[in-house]
Amino acid sequence: MKIEMHVHTSEGSPCAKADAESIAKAYKEAGYEAIVITNHFDNILLKDFGKTDDEKIERYLLGYRKAKKAGSQYGLQVMLGVELRLEPYDEDFLIYGIDEDFLFRHPDLCFMDQQAVYKLCHSYGALFYQAHPFREPCIPRNPEFLDGVEFNQRPCSGNHNEKLSQWVKDYPKLSFISGSDCHDLDQVGFGGLEIERPINDIKELVVLLKTTNVKLIEPHP
Repeated sequence: MKIEMHVHTSEGSPCAKADAESIAKAYKEAGYEAIVITNHFDNILLKDFGKTDDEKIERYLLGYRKAKKAGSQYGLQVMLGVELRLEPYDEDFLIYGIDEDFLFRHPDLCFMDQQAVYKLCHSYGALFYQAHPFREPCIPRNPEFLDGVEFNQRPCSGNHNEKLSQWVKDYPKLSFISGSDCHDLDQVGFGGLEIERPINDIKELVVLLKTTNVKLIEPHP
């Protein structure tokens, strides 16, 4: 089973050029069985999504919900994730294992520190990874409060996965994922995971990530 772990839609991430339905269709055609929508969750973006916290989260979820609807039409499983940026830094983090209710309960995630978000995710049974830790201006953040790191496979993005491969040798507790960081249709299918058995939802995926060394798709420098 092929799972894309890092994909954006134009409805949720203004920097993305492909809409949710096009993304779902493209990933199905590329041979993937599942994708995780990880639209950007940051303070600047959310300010434009509404006046109240509920309005902001409703608007944020639009891309995921549209992708999920399209996925049901194309036979593609679509799951909810988050790419979080913590104020006032440049680094991004990927969260897996939360649901819509989690976001409505915690609309202030951007203003928490790394340790607090890590502990909150764990209290919810979720996992917390750093995305593209060596893509400038990003730097690797405290590994004590990470479950793992992403080998980001988006082409021509300066990910420096060769530096990440060296850095993680000092932190054997960290696990690895791979993602395409897809923002447009020409970035579909460069990364993700290959697993031996099907999963039914994001909670099952989290259990798998906790217990199994998954195969990364295209872990290139």
